[in-house]
Amino acid sequence: MDLRDYGRAFVSRWVIILVLTLAGIAGALAASNAMPRVYEAHATLFVKVETGSGSAYERSQFSLQRVKSYPSLVKSPEVLEPVIRELDLELSLSELRDSIAADNPLETVFLNVIAESSEPQMAADIANAVAEHLGQHIQRLETTSGDSRVTVVPELTVPASAPSSPASPRTVLNVAVGALIGLSGGLLFAIAAFRLDSRLRTSRDVQSAVGMAVVGQLPRYRGRDGKPGEWPSNSKHWLAHRELLTNLLLAGRTALPPLLLLVPASARAGATFQRRNFALMVAELGKDVCVLEADSTLPPAFGQEHDGAGVAEVLSGKTNLTAVIRTTDSESVSYILPGSSADMKGRSLDRARQAVPVLDELKVRFDMTLAESAVTSSPLNAQQLAPSADYTLVICRYGKTKRDDLRRTFAELAAAGSPPQGVVMTGVPLRRRPSAVPLIQQAEAVAGRHARVRDADVNA
Repeated sequence: MDLRDYGRAFVSRWVIILVLTLAGIAGALAASNAMPRVYEAHATLFVKVETGSGSAYERSQFSLQRVKSYPSLVKSPEVLEPVIRELDLELSLSELRDSIAADNPLETVFLNVIAESSEPQMAADIANAVAEHLGQHIQRLETTSGDSRVTVVPELTVPASAPSSPASPRTVLNVAVGALIGLSGGLLFAIAAFRLDSRLRTSRDVQSAVGMAVVGQLPRYRGRDGKPGEWPSNSKHWLAHRELLTNLLLAGRTALPPLLLLVPASARAGATFQRRNFALMVAELGKDVCVLEADSTLPPAFGQEHDGAGVAEVLSGKTNLTAVIRTTDSESVSYILPGSSADMKGRSLDRARQAVPVLDELKVRFDMTLAESAVTSSPLNAQQLAPSADYTLVICRYGKTKRDDLRRTFAELAAAGSPPQGVVMTGVPLRRRPSAVPLIQQAEAVAGRHARVRDADVNA
């Protein structure tokens, strides 16, 4: 994955990332509210050394050396038991020992006493009482009855006061940590989902899957979008279809393919390609276009006849091609229906042979014949049509067709001796469709590469 892939992963799944981040924040707030409030009070002792002899420097060094050992005395019974009696605490000696601490800031003669309690005033009272008894205990230890030359006098210089806010839980810190955990989880989920998601969404996805160019990206079409004649020349639909037509003309060196085969890569991809609109747009160029309904499972592009004669009857010899060719009301586009299901039975090899002269006659009659069929369709499937096709496009649906489906379709067409020349992506959201600039160099490169592949296959 490169930076663009990470960006796509995060943008496409921003809702999950946001939800997990908010869940982390909510969890941190819930945990903070459930935690008991603990208040922390601080009292400071100044350790002063008095001696009848020695310089001020010597007294200072003596204080600095001795004061380092005093913090460990704060948990001694001689200090804590008087505090329990004096404040009438309902705490055992071990419980009180766990709630207090002392430290000595580096290179100072100060002693800091810290006390914790569920009540702010009680925390201050305990800190002051412990500091007072700690000072008395230190003075007793350092001053012996037989030696009065050195006197250590700890003085309470900064008494503890009741804290205004609890020291724990730290709600702001907890929320920040919860947000970070939720955000990290969301980002990891987005990356994992992106790597596991094999659905195709961009031309880069198609390129990495089959090494093939996307020659057209058609936006989602709805009935209210109108017919091609109603599209403004600057609309996304008009530009997208013009881009596809331009790329087809470039691939055919300014000529439309006599037989254009469309093969859906997934079950519902075929229905998303608007054969009607595409054929009408080609007809606006002054071309004779015929839509061959080779797949009986697709809704007809023109006409609503369901039992009329069509391709199946021609292949079975019951009628000729001229009899089944119909035209639209405006007579701008011709079309051929699939025909009766009773005439669609037969061996695949026989049907493929029967289709060759029919397809050749359509190439002579029309500037372009548009046929869409899947690999398993009837009366003519994609493998039967592929050998006669002049240009084959595989249709993939944005966000629905999977990488393996596209690869399987390419492999089946290649096995039929007619590898596809490009891919059309349908159902692309308007906001995600790239600007409709013809992919001239890309289309020419694709056309040249596949021409060489076909020549090599023929020579082999």
